[in-house]
Amino acid sequence: MNREHEPRIVLIVGARRAGKSTLCLKVTERLREAGVRVSGLLTEHVGPHDLDVIEIHTGRRYRITAPFESDAGIAFRHFRLDPAAMRQSTTALEEAFPTQVFLLDELGPMELKFGLGWVRVLTLLKQTTFNIAFLVVRSELLIEALCQLPAAVYTVVRVTERNRENLVESLTQLAISRGA
Repeated sequence: MNREHEPRIVLIVGARRAGKSTLCLKVTERLREAGVRVSGLLTEHVGPHDLDVIEIHTGRRYRITAPFESDAGIAFRHFRLDPAAMRQSTTALEEAFPTQVFLLDELGPMELKFGLGWVRVLTLLKQTTFNIAFLVVRSELLIEALCQLPAAVYTVVRVTERNRENLVESLTQLAISRGA
């Protein structure tokens, strides 16, 4: 396969609170306005121990965490993940393909260090059923991501408070130029 026709993976990195999730949401909105099929998962912190997931391709939104003080779910750092919601979101990942643009916020330590969570995405990305993927990865996990993801060539975009607004247009145009 000619490299220019291979799916491209863009890794979005940056400090906590730099605006990575907001950038993903804005790029998703712009691409949809342009008639591009975008699918995947976005996450939103809705409390100190609460996290919602939004299925981009269906619009469904649900809590992925159980109450932190409870014994329910799987404790991981400052979240307690709801196993049923994790299964639902993993199924949503599988249903996200084929697509023009795939987006995942985020590929974190659960997947890259412990082989849990949305680790299935590592296999799904080996399929060439997308034109471009945007993956949020914590800066400290960039090397692990590069070692585990299937592409030979990546673009790494560092989000800062200074550049995040300009990146919306750049990433939108990059996706469109890739045939999205």
